[in-house]
Amino acid sequence: MPRADYDGWMASAYDAGRRLAPGAFEAWGAAARPFLGPRGDGPVLALGAATGRFAGHLAEWSSAVVVAVEPAVAMATQAKAKDMAGVDVVAGAAESLPLRDRCVRAVWLSQVVHHVDDLDTAALELRRVMQPGGHVLIRGELRQDGVVGASSSNVIYRYFPAAGRVADTFPDRRRVLDAFGAAGFVGVRSTTVSQVTAASLRELQRRIATRADSTLAALDDDTFAAGLEALAREVRAEASPTPVVDRLDFVVLRLPIAQDPSDT
Repeated sequence: MPRADYDGWMASAYDAGRRLAPGAFEAWGAAARPFLGPRGDGPVLALGAATGRFAGHLAEWSSAVVVAVEPAVAMATQAKAKDMAGVDVVAGAAESLPLRDRCVRAVWLSQVVHHVDDLDTAALELRRVMQPGGHVLIRGELRQDGVVGASSSNVIYRYFPAAGRVADTFPDRRRVLDAFGAAGFVGVRSTTVSQVTAASLRELQRRIATRADSTLAALDDDTFAAGLEALAREVRAEASPTPVVDRLDFVVLRLPIAQDPSDT
């Protein structure tokens, strides 16, 4: 089941609430480029592409066509309306991809794995559509030893600790690696990437007020209001704009060339 109403109000709020500073895309581009090609002639798959926040950048970083697969019709409609160069937006779910076998060179999953209903089936589907030697790139928050990997520096949890407890329900690193390992993928990189999430606390406040984040959408109204007020107090005390920097996990897996994705 979806963790938020992505076919309802969230679709219209998402872009305003989930914008990133240009420097964030530069950081993720540097991290992703080495794993997006040039092996193979196939497209890059942006799975759970939402409104296409990363899709256009992936097309630029990879110099390949990007197939942006999104299950929420309202989110996909927003992405299509942007008419991004090199991006094809299609409806589909992780467990049943509308793609032929062995066709994609890389897969990008940005804060997606906790929205997947059946992670094991999704990993097998990605094996099916992946060219041997291709990579799966996972951007998100993966708990390790009972702690969300990015929570120590993710600013949102400072003001909304209950949102951090929601994030604690996400699949942890071991669960993700086990699912992809069982599907034949091997890990090649596991690190964190620092990103400039907002240019200032005031800008962060404007974004968070949209509530366009599944961890915030899960909170009751009183808890959300208390977090907003805690953030507002720090905004009022902010003497000069200071960039808000978060760290997110970045995990890369590879389908070995010797592995035939059609094997069961």
